[in-house]
Amino acid sequence: MTRALLLLAGLCWLLFLSHTPVHAQLQTPYILNGAATQRTCNCYVLTEDQGTSSGTVWNKNKISLNNSFDYYFDVNLGCKDENGADGIGFILQTQGTNLGATGQGIGFQNIRPSLGVIIDTWQNMDDGDPYYDHVSIQINGDISHSSPNNLAGPVTALANNDNIEDCNWHIFHVKWNAATKELEVSMDDSLRLSIQKDLVAEVFGGDPMVFWGFGAATGGASNKQQFCAALRPQLEFNSNQLFCDGSAIVFADNSKSFGSITRWRWDFGDGTTASVPDPPPHQYARPGKYQVKLLIEDNSGCVSDTMKQDITIGSYPVPDFSYDSICTGRTVSITDKTTLDVGTLRQWVWDMGNGTIETTQTPVFSYDNTGTYTVKLQVTSSQGCGAEISKPVNVYPTPAVAAAGESVCIGEPVVFTGTDLTPAVPLSQWYWDMGNGQQQTVQNIDYIYPEGGEYEASLHTLSTKGCFSDTAYIPITISDIKLDLGHDTLIARGQPLQLHAATSGNNLQFSWTPDNGLTDPYAPNPTAILNNDQTYYLTVTSPQGCVDMDTIHIKVYAGPDFYVPTAFSPNHDGLNDIFRAISPGVATLDFFCVWNRWGQEVFRTQSLSTGWDGSYKGQQMPAGTYVWMIQGTDYRGKVFNRRGTVTIVR
Repeated sequence: MTRALLLLAGLCWLLFLSHTPVHAQLQTPYILNGAATQRTCNCYVLTEDQGTSSGTVWNKNKISLNNSFDYYFDVNLGCKDENGADGIGFILQTQGTNLGATGQGIGFQNIRPSLGVIIDTWQNMDDGDPYYDHVSIQINGDISHSSPNNLAGPVTALANNDNIEDCNWHIFHVKWNAATKELEVSMDDSLRLSIQKDLVAEVFGGDPMVFWGFGAATGGASNKQQFCAALRPQLEFNSNQLFCDGSAIVFADNSKSFGSITRWRWDFGDGTTASVPDPPPHQYARPGKYQVKLLIEDNSGCVSDTMKQDITIGSYPVPDFSYDSICTGRTVSITDKTTLDVGTLRQWVWDMGNGTIETTQTPVFSYDNTGTYTVKLQVTSSQGCGAEISKPVNVYPTPAVAAAGESVCIGEPVVFTGTDLTPAVPLSQWYWDMGNGQQQTVQNIDYIYPEGGEYEASLHTLSTKGCFSDTAYIPITISDIKLDLGHDTLIARGQPLQLHAATSGNNLQFSWTPDNGLTDPYAPNPTAILNNDQTYYLTVTSPQGCVDMDTIHIKVYAGPDFYVPTAFSPNHDGLNDIFRAISPGVATLDFFCVWNRWGQEVFRTQSLSTGWDGSYKGQQMPAGTYVWMIQGTDYRGKVFNRRGTVTIVR
């Protein structure tokens, strides 16, 4: 062959490889039809997520149903639930490797003779489909559930779940026992269907040699539907197993594979590896969290994904606890101080030495009798690692006290006394709380409350062994009448004046002296009618015998009238600085005004107690004569006024 021909032949070979489908380039024992494509060494896409599509994958080699088989597959029915369809089927048939059916036929319909384990994800009412994703065993290409060709099912494809279109891979297990003629179908290790039937005689007309494969189809609705000849590494134990420091762990292989497994690659997460199916028991050098990895390869040369499983080798807890003084009849204050390097604490069991068992981290219990008790604490971690500690504890007697005190009048001392009711229990301290934020630390005290009111004093003690007594409470009343007759006042001659005694407390007794001019000398608020100046003395007595006194001076003027001075000196010396009117008998003031010599108003008020300080808008007015006018209403309702002049003296 010439060099040119050799180059041309090589180019044609490269062009052929570039146009060869991926599944043809990979080693595979399967025939692919329709939409089916090879995704990886052992995984196939039966239909993409597109409508009116079908795909089948048939193993090239027939198997004999006179022999048992135990096949594991991984199946994925897609991610769309409500509008996902139609499903896939595991099919046994004798007709060849170029068969299939679209839509609700799921690649199985009209294939005769045949047996199909159908995973159906669309409800076709005319076939009697239930609303949930279901699995059934059918024969002879018949997909109707009301037909005699429906051998088992339909039941939910997943145990306790209506939906298998969940984006997840599920273990699909088909097992045939040739001796007992029993076919079992499981999903994720949960048995879903089983039948006992002579498939060779009753389905395939005495021919035991059948092709096996998968079919899938879509119609108006669709999903991406896939299967893998299972190659799933798996350990024999589950993640709930517990391990403690020093444990020898058996990592037995429980991998699922369609073909036989030829190679294993173990990585125990601590730098050690193994390449046998069942490595010898493995012991980790120290507690901690490790990730175990397993990789397997089957007889077709396909290599699995890496299985990863985290395990925790827990350390043993170091139990410890502390406590305050333990006293009879008192809740014990005990603190768990257990430490744990690896893992988490899960369980506490306390034996208090008196028959009491507690199972919380912070126990609540008490002792009735004094003595020495042995307290045991057993602690267990979430990894099942446990340890125990014991400590002797002493229980001491609790002291008891009584307290007394009496109510008094304001300013008098309250005599508080404390009594030790358990003299056999030595005391180290007395604690009084006076009920107003003040404390005392002696047995007996005399205390004067600065204010009247209701108080609750209390007393407790501390023994030399650190035991507190119960608290004794004493209610105390400090009587304070707080008598106040107000300011001295003035009235017009003959004007009724209502006196008012402001007090605190109830059931008080009142006595006014002298009693001249009073409507009732024993009332708290009598009325006085006077013709001359008078000073009244009031004595008030409480039911507790407390006494308070006050006086009020009443100046009497002829009137009603306004008494206005003729001059004042606003020089801030405290003498005659304010110009104001004395108004006996005047109930309300209409106005009190002052004008300068140019007629400008420099002061106005409607208050009987307000006077002029000789300024206007913050400026002191000059010495000289000013005009004033005042008008008001007397206590009888009569309006009257006065006018005149006043001189500012500087």
